[in-house]
Amino acid sequence: MTIAEDGTHLPPAGENPAWLDDARPRLRHTVRVGPALTKGTATVHFVADGETQAYLQVGPREAFLMACLDGERSLAEIGVEYATRFGRRLGDEHWRQLLGLLASRGLLDPADPGLLDRIREKAALARRSEGRSPLLWRMPIPGAHDLVPPVARRLGWLLRPIIAVPLALSGLVVCALVALNWPALYASLREARSPWWVTALGILISWAMIGLHEFGHGVACHRYGGRPTQIGLMWRFPLIAPYCKVDDVVTFRGTSHRVATSFAGIYVNLVALLPFGALWLWGPDSGWPHNLAATLLLFGTVTVLVNLLPVLQLDGYHMLEHATSTLGLQSESFRFAAAFVRRGPAGVRDYPSRARWIYAAYTGLSAAILGPALVLLVTVWFGTLADLWGPTAAALVLAAEGILVVAFLTWALRRRRSKG
Repeated sequence: MTIAEDGTHLPPAGENPAWLDDARPRLRHTVRVGPALTKGTATVHFVADGETQAYLQVGPREAFLMACLDGERSLAEIGVEYATRFGRRLGDEHWRQLLGLLASRGLLDPADPGLLDRIREKAALARRSEGRSPLLWRMPIPGAHDLVPPVARRLGWLLRPIIAVPLALSGLVVCALVALNWPALYASLREARSPWWVTALGILISWAMIGLHEFGHGVACHRYGGRPTQIGLMWRFPLIAPYCKVDDVVTFRGTSHRVATSFAGIYVNLVALLPFGALWLWGPDSGWPHNLAATLLLFGTVTVLVNLLPVLQLDGYHMLEHATSTLGLQSESFRFAAAFVRRGPAGVRDYPSRARWIYAAYTGLSAAILGPALVLLVTVWFGTLADLWGPTAAALVLAAEGILVVAFLTWALRRRRSKG
């Protein structure tokens, strides 16, 4: 017998596989196997260890086997289930490879504490170095994510559907009223002459709303059995804003739980709009409270609408990604569209039927949103430049900017491919 790094006994290659009848390994209780996610032509699952906060991406066969390692069924019994589902039996060597992989990752029970410490440190280092570039930089706030569990215990009831649905609908009604009264709100804001401290208070409350938005994701993640791995400040060109990483969401079995976790931030913004809407409708018709309410209503409504846009990688995009059980929906959709443009139907023949429908629909949705938005942006920008320097100079500036954008996108795509 050989001994894995965590102390698990594995038979040497070539030994009689009778040990399969007796071996009943199990995953540690903190290990969760996530649902099937479509990624291009493949199906993947995420495996998360809640103790080490390490993640592993596996295929459907490995995920099925790992989900069966409950300590009650023998490997032989699991092998029969596997053969029934996938049409082939696993040999001794296949079991050795799988158990060796799980042992090296500290996923089997029992696991060596020293191994778990090393895995935990490696996962923490990977998170600290993740997403660092001139356009994106994360700075975690030490201990901030530890505040989520006590808050979730006290305020988690706000996420119950019987409470959350009416509150979210009320917030959407406020958004609709703001949209219908946008000219009046904006005009009163421009004409107002509020003291400097009112402006400072508006900025402070706006930042608090953004922070609570991110904290809402963490509370929802905790409610559905996960926990946030980081809370901090993020530089995403050209803005600095709070952020909350809820990586455990990819292991939630229920689609509604994954969607709700992504929606939680928008839900917080919708609830925050209610007192400001009441102040605008039933408070003083003028003065700094009226102006402050107008400012926060405009800011809050724009925040909700921007986050709901499915073409930006914000909450609305992630909600759609979770609702369709896909991974990398945007990049995979564009890759699908490029393959179709290059080779026609033959270029996307390897995609499952469900994936073809999802990627084609998302590509069409993106074109329907980004196309008019780009035309409007170019038209407004050209008019602005033409008023300043004339139409010829405006056209030259737009052409130069277009070349720079194409060059940047080409560089970004090549960089992503080289990392992949």
